[in-house]
Amino acid sequence: MARDHRVRIKSRETIAEIAMAWWRIAPKSGHSFNICDFVLRQLCEHSSTKGRPLELDIYERSDGGDDPAYVTFKPLTLHVDKKVWEDANLGKGYARYIVAHEIGHIVLHDEFAAAFSDEEAAQLKYLQDEESGEWQANVFAGYFLVPDHVALKFKDIEVIAGLCVVDDDVADKRLREAMAVKITLNPFYEGEICASCGNFTLLRKGIYLSCDTCGTIAGS
Repeated sequence: MARDHRVRIKSRETIAEIAMAWWRIAPKSGHSFNICDFVLRQLCEHSSTKGRPLELDIYERSDGGDDPAYVTFKPLTLHVDKKVWEDANLGKGYARYIVAHEIGHIVLHDEFAAAFSDEEAAQLKYLQDEESGEWQANVFAGYFLVPDHVALKFKDIEVIAGLCVVDDDVADKRLREAMAVKITLNPFYEGEICASCGNFTLLRKGIYLSCDTCGTIAGS
């Protein structure tokens, strides 16, 4: 979460779809999840199947001198300050967002390792949003933690922040973004909670509702 770098252009819509694909596989309690468990299980498993095992480096920051978290690619490693990791594991919003941001770098940029070098030529002052690595990771983190359909279900910043375990400013931003889009991501979700798994991923199939997460079939 430090200097920015140019990466291959990705639109907000594309990033949102990628974030939602990862959100679906996160094992949730209600519609939040332990992001540290997600890293250690789902993300590490995925990275291994792709032939690039993810390593985790927990370090202790010097007095504000280091980044709270960052990613390196040779080998693929998520570096997280010990305090940030502990707070994320405890469900503190600021720390969950930091980790989610770095997950964004891992899933969006892992084939563009050269763009994250320390060479001066790779560090650019002016980038359009869609080619900014930091912008892309921020967009991913927002959708990954607060999907459109959840934000629109409640339309209340404090409720969204509490249920999605994010800070109020993240909840506010995601609600404004969700209300501004012309087509809500996953528009076919009914917006009701699944009694079995607690996710807001019920799809209508005729007179029945089917959960897109756990497969439970319920009456209308």
